Amino acid sequence: MNVLITGTSSGIGRAAAQLFLSKGHAVFGIDREESSISAESLSGGMYRHFVADISRAEQLPELPPIEILINNAGVQTATESDIAVNLLGTIAVTEKYAFNSKIKSVLFNSSASALTGNEFALYTASKAGAVGYMKNAAIRLANEYRATCNALCFGGVLTRLNRPVTEDQKLWKRIMDVTPLKRWATAQEAAQWCYFMTAVNGFCTGQAIEISGGERNCADLFVWPE
Repeated sequence: MNVLITGTSSGIGRAAAQLFLSKGHAVFGIDREESSISAESLSGGMYRHFVADISRAEQLPELPPIEILINNAGVQTATESDIAVNLLGTIAVTEKYAFNSKIKSVLFNSSASALTGNEFALYTASKAGAVGYMKNAAIRLANEYRATCNALCFGGVLTRLNRPVTEDQKLWKRIMDVTPLKRWATAQEAAQWCYFMTAVNGFCTGQAIEISGGERNCADLFVWPE
């Protein structure tokens, strides 16, 4: 299948691209940075990378009909960039690529903060907005194409973006104290969720699924450096 994943240069997006490639799919990646997918990661699939900022609709490339779209690209700046990229950019990508006769599944990488509010205000708003938009897209995609559309609301994932807390012993202890499973997910585990909800799932749609290791059970906590 033709799979489009945004934010493929690192973290969850990179791990998801490698997983789909290992299954023999054709993967198109969009990221503001150059590709970090190595030749040995292709494993029978085909990868094409496009350098573009999803918040700039005019930069989005023309692609063949996409069957699976994973909206993964995002920023965490506590500024209006969060809205521009995480919400408006994600909407632009979805409207351009998802609504075609071959589409089978669309997935949004949201955040547990969309469900709790425990995060920077603009970041939380951007991710909660993406969940609301997902539900709108899910209705349209189901009615017109019988395609699924969901959001994954991850808690902690071990990525470059989260190093300010994962590499600070005091902050990390505070987080682990309220995380029942006493660890965060790896990018590879998150990629498995992305694969399951798109390539395997064919009936669950319109859902925002929390994947946080139980962290959301402890309300009113957000840990970040001062």
